[in-house]
Amino acid sequence: MRIRVLPAAVAVAAALLLAGCGGAGPGSGSADEERPGPGPVGASPTGPPSAAVPSAAVPSAAVPSAAAPPAGAERRADGAQLLYRAGGGRSAQNPAFSPDGRSVLLTEFSGGYNKGAAALGVLPLDGGAPRTVLADPDRAAVNLPGASWNAAADAFAFATDRESGHDEIWLMRPGGAPERVTGHADASGYSEPSFSPDGEWIVFQQSREPEHAAVPGDAAEQQDSLWKVRRGGGAPVLLVDGRGTGTDNRQPNWSPTGDRIVFQRRSAGREDWSLWTVDPDGGGLRQVTGSPGEHTDPSWSPDGRFLVFSSTLGDLPNAQVFVLEAAGGTPIRVTLDDGAYDGAPSWSPDGRWIAFESAPGGEAGPAALWRIPAPVR
Repeated sequence: MRIRVLPAAVAVAAALLLAGCGGAGPGSGSADEERPGPGPVGASPTGPPSAAVPSAAVPSAAVPSAAAPPAGAERRADGAQLLYRAGGGRSAQNPAFSPDGRSVLLTEFSGGYNKGAAALGVLPLDGGAPRTVLADPDRAAVNLPGASWNAAADAFAFATDRESGHDEIWLMRPGGAPERVTGHADASGYSEPSFSPDGEWIVFQQSREPEHAAVPGDAAEQQDSLWKVRRGGGAPVLLVDGRGTGTDNRQPNWSPTGDRIVFQRRSAGREDWSLWTVDPDGGGLRQVTGSPGEHTDPSWSPDGRFLVFSSTLGDLPNAQVFVLEAAGGTPIRVTLDDGAYDGAPSWSPDGRWIAFESAPGGEAGPAALWRIPAPVR
């Protein structure tokens, strides 16, 4: 989810019932935004990778694991396997693995890509449709790909406007009720939360007016900041001051080693996004990517050695998934479908897989969830 739109309230409560979406399991559901309704589809059109971008060697056969999708799951030419496609124009986004790697937390938008009300669901990776865990009529509950589901806290973090006119940070234990973490009075939104590995802290972004717009009209003057807050609540601590530095800072993900937080940043008046890291106390700012393009949606490999992210590196027509050493270097291209937007990637806890969202033709249409073998372990 490259840049989140704050959805307007719409009366679509019935569309939020994830458990009834997409038929019996992965591979069922609508073909794309032009053909809603159940039914299998063929592989997405795949274009050759840009000559300027290194491509990963995708294994010809996936390594078996407990999280393997059912036999016969739809595959793309680049080796990606379909995990879940919603029906009725809904968009499945933001995959985040459970700590045991057997399921995926996701956001399902009712009106298409980043549009409409949104519910949280948990998709079992041994087959079956997502199970709804939170669905408020006319509201949006949205998780961040990456480190949003934490073993030490036994909870996942997300943002929702369920009790106010702006987003706050919440957490929820599997089988439990939502628990509010933050509460603030101004009109800014708190969103995109991820846990520290010990589960004690949650890092998030603060978005002020103008609110997030659709990608083509995104306001360059928006200057989001990064904060952290104790899991049990309290006063947030400022880490990166967007207004003070004239930068826009979004989608922070805490490293599994606990010593760095990765995020995407751009300077005022610029269109390119780059990846940066910062210490958990707000010091040690360091730029990771310097090449032109939109480098977004970063999260970590389970050992903290690599970053996975979405990028238009090499002037790609649609963003694709890449992997890069956390210290920098030459990115490895992972997905190879130039005809689709591939983004919001998360690395599985066993290091074997990268899950991501993919929207055929770009971000105008609904996305589905896929996974592909990781190029490095």
